[in-house]
Amino acid sequence: MGTQLALPAHWARYLPSYIDPVDRLVALDKDVQQAQADIRDILDRLAEKYGATTQDVAVAMRSIDDTLGDLLYERRRLLEHEIEDGDPV
Repeated sequence: MGTQLALPAHWARYLPSYIDPVDRLVALDKDVQQAQADIRDILDRLAEKYGATTQDVAVAMRSIDDTLGDLLYERRRLLEHEIEDGDPV
């Protein structure tokens, strides 16, 4: 019969694993691009169904781009500072 090892300390379960901030920023950019593509698909379907123009969709997408930028601004800045300073946040 083998020995059962104890689980990590309770507090250790809540520590995030360290992932390079450059990798996290790349992942954030990738996720934003995917969100933009998904939203664009939705807007294109709505435009086709209800007769909105491609110009209308383009205007809406500019607004969406601004909204996503606002939503993730603080997270992006923290990652950029972490990259510049070399210090984990």
